Amino acid sequence: MELLHTFAAKHLPMRIIFLALLALTTPAAALAGPDIPLIAIGLPFAPEAPKPLSPEHPLFGRITFAQIDQLPGSVRFSVAAPGSIHKGLRDTLAQMKMLAPDAPSAKVRLIARWVSVEPSSPFVAKGDASATLAYQLVRIDTGETIFQRTIRTTIKASGSHLDGTMGGRRGAVAVNFASLAFCLDKAALGSAPADCALQPLFGVNLRRF
Repeated sequence: MELLHTFAAKHLPMRIIFLALLALTTPAAALAGPDIPLIAIGLPFAPEAPKPLSPEHPLFGRITFAQIDQLPGSVRFSVAAPGSIHKGLRDTLAQMKMLAPDAPSAKVRLIARWVSVEPSSPFVAKGDASATLAYQLVRIDTGETIFQRTIRTTIKASGSHLDGTMGGRRGAVAVNFASLAFCLDKAALGSAPADCALQPLFGVNLRRF
C-alpha cells in the first residue's frame, strides 16, 4: 500500500503515519491530510458517488443550515471538535454546490441532529465504525418540511486502539455527510431512495509508530 501522508502529531506522544482512507477496491481513491477529513465528496461509493449539482438543479446554491443539534461534548474526544464537525457538513454542502452564497439566496434550511457514533469503546482497534444523524430540510418561507431522513453509515476501520477508533468514527461521519448530499440531490428530483446510506468503497487505517 502506498504511504499517503506523514506528519508530527501535536497532541500525540509518538509519530503517526496515516494510511488515510485507503481504498479497498480502488487504490487511487484516498484522502490525504494531517487528519481524517470530514468531507468524502470525490471518493468512490456504491451505488454511485455524489456529484456537484449543475446550475439548473433546484437546490443549486439554495441551502443554509443550522448548527448540528444534540452534538454531545464527548465527540471532541471520540471524533473531532464540534466546530470541525459543523465545518465538515458546511464544506460538504459547498463542494456539492448546494450551499447558499448569502441569506437572500437561501430557500431551504437544513436541520441536522446528532444521534450516535459507534463503536463506543476506544479499545476496539478493528471492525466497522458507524455514525447516525437525522436530517430535515425545511422551506424558509413557509416552515414546511420537504425532506426528512435518519441516515446510518458504516465504514471499515482498523488501526491501533484509540487512533483507529477515532479515525473510523470520523470516516463514518464523512460518509454520512456524503450520503445526505447524495440523497438531497435525488430527493429534489423525486427519486430519493428509502435508505440514503451510501456504501464507501474505501476504508480507514491508522497506524501508530
